[in-house]
Amino acid sequence: MSKKMFISAKHISDMSKVIWGSGKMYVRLSYPLEAYVPAWPGTPQLQLEPLMQLSAGDVANTFLLHLHNHIGTHYDAPNHYVKDGLSISELPLEYFIFTCPLRVELPKGERELITAADLAPHREEIAGCDLLLLDTGFSRWRSEDPNKYESEGPGLSAEAAAWLVEYAPHLRAVAVDFVSLASYRAQNDGNEAHRTLFRGKNGHFICGIEDVDLNQIRNKCVKRVFAMPLWVRGIDSAPASLLAEVE
Repeated sequence: MSKKMFISAKHISDMSKVIWGSGKMYVRLSYPLEAYVPAWPGTPQLQLEPLMQLSAGDVANTFLLHLHNHIGTHYDAPNHYVKDGLSISELPLEYFIFTCPLRVELPKGERELITAADLAPHREEIAGCDLLLLDTGFSRWRSEDPNKYESEGPGLSAEAAAWLVEYAPHLRAVAVDFVSLASYRAQNDGNEAHRTLFRGKNGHFICGIEDVDLNQIRNKCVKRVFAMPLWVRGIDSAPASLLAEVE
């Protein structure tokens, strides 16, 4: 006979990053949205406007969210940089379900760029993956020094983006543990990196997933990743929830 389990709010909070279901373990790779989220400098922060409130005698709680589409963990579709590129709601479903994810550790400090030379030693593995998780370790500054995380972060170089387009035929997205594929201190190169990935080659393009929490998958085997953005028509990108199946 099955037993009912009663879980307190505290336990729910403690368990929010790891969920067991059907014998499988899942880890959340997206950060929660809240009043202040480290982001690209100048990005408007989330604003919550209460509409109905139980505390005011209303029958339910409701809120109006004022939300920038590049705040927190978010998914960039090609239309972010390519005029005729697909928007977030136009992407095929396979761009949100990854069955061959690969995490690569590439330690980087302030303003350092990921280069083609950094990726080359992993060429064989990258050639077979559909999601590349670039773990630089820079995410430590997200909580320790948000200003550094926002404006002094690393980036993916344009040459590295071109290398991925050339040597990663199955790659559908690159996920990074820093605020943007572009380093704030190397914006021209970062803009070109975005364009290179989103334009792709011979109809194959690569999307970007930024500000991803990779801390929970270190020393774990990642089997699958699910990326679930807000499906809003007419926008280039959207905040996303990411779950990884691990063992």
